[in-house]
Amino acid sequence: MRIVRLTVIGWTCGWMVAWGAYLERQPTAEPESDERNLPQGVQPASTATTNFEYPYYGNTPDDMLPFRGIEPHARYWTNRLPFRGPGRDYPDPPDLKSLKVGLLSPAAYGPEGARGQRTRIGVLLAFEEANARRAPGQLPFELVQREDAPLWGSAANIAVEFADEQVLGFLGTVDGDATHVALRVALKIETYMINTSDPDPTLTETQVPWLTRVFPDERQQSVRLADLAVRQYQCQRIVVFRESSRPGRVGVMHFINFIRRLGFPPVQHLFFKPGDQDISTQLEAIQAANPDAILFYGQPEDVGRFAAQFRAAGISARFFGFDRLMEDGYRLNAGPAAEGTTITYFFDPNRTDPTWVEFAARFEKRFGAKPDVYAAYGFDGANLMMEAIDRAGPNRFRIRDYLANLDDWAGVTGPMKFDGRWDNIAPFAVASFRDGEWRFETTSAAAEGPPGPLSRNDAQRLK
Repeated sequence: MRIVRLTVIGWTCGWMVAWGAYLERQPTAEPESDERNLPQGVQPASTATTNFEYPYYGNTPDDMLPFRGIEPHARYWTNRLPFRGPGRDYPDPPDLKSLKVGLLSPAAYGPEGARGQRTRIGVLLAFEEANARRAPGQLPFELVQREDAPLWGSAANIAVEFADEQVLGFLGTVDGDATHVALRVALKIETYMINTSDPDPTLTETQVPWLTRVFPDERQQSVRLADLAVRQYQCQRIVVFRESSRPGRVGVMHFINFIRRLGFPPVQHLFFKPGDQDISTQLEAIQAANPDAILFYGQPEDVGRFAAQFRAAGISARFFGFDRLMEDGYRLNAGPAAEGTTITYFFDPNRTDPTWVEFAARFEKRFGAKPDVYAAYGFDGANLMMEAIDRAGPNRFRIRDYLANLDDWAGVTGPMKFDGRWDNIAPFAVASFRDGEWRFETTSAAAEGPPGPLSRNDAQRLK
């Protein structure tokens, strides 16, 4: 009898919890407003209006949305999750000698080591220039650098070290797994994180209100690539050939969904292991599929080698890829097979606006090489963090308020627009490899991307 009573009590409690959760998710006439509660005198460069809804699903066009034929019970990511904890009125740390910011970089010997190093020198330049501009009496900025290890959970330990070092915020990193882990710890140690180089589209879906990503993600690239393959080039038999890894899986998953919703699901979805030389089995399957387009995802050296093998085997499909194919490894390994490859990229690195030209000149003078996107976004992320510290003071919670309430910001990489997940959804450029070099499209369509509402309740808000 006692067991029956306990069972009934358990069912009742479970029903009450479920009903409470259901009621909490009921749509209301007015969506919950963002927390615009910055301390007096502390305002970000741009703030959203009350009850503003951010672009749904990363500003994906309507015909690529999931379940677009029905109105869902609730939409996520159209409003930002607030932070309602204490801390904004905490006194400044005593006896400060510097303003510390952490930098989490990938292991130098890993697959992301070179990109991490390029991010690092971009961050270093930002700190050098910021400290050179400091007025007498202003505390200098100090960069606390740590290198991640392939061991799962290493990033968590480093984030705790940042807390022990009393950093006011931290930057990083390229690797998606490490960034996910570090973000969970950032939530616990209540220290804001600016990501400058991880394209993993799932990173911000947790909506942890202690993260801003300035590096546009692969969901945004997938929208543009699907639009190019299906709409612009009228491809109907698309093969996805990608690296067998977590970055490969999450990198292409939205592209696959988008082309399926446009009516042309992939005719093959095949994998390769990083460093593979023999792909004869996959090659036979691709030949049998008779594709008119192939989307690649992987390290540029691998993809270049496979592109050359595909052309040698007589496959004439159009090649598409993500931003990393811009790196020299693709061009050098593909040889003539690179001709005609189309990729999405963050911006034209040969652009001539004064902000970019002056930054590139300073960077090249300091490091003897031209900056790439990792260096540029590292530079921007570092400057954004230091701006927040200067505006809000040495208080992690007010720094969080400043950063989490930004809707737009401009750096050397160009204008940034942040959605309800604090993701930069600035449009991607398109480049094609022709006559031995990457050539960027200059039409307005290339700059704007596929059509679609910028916001579901105010299409002009972020223009």
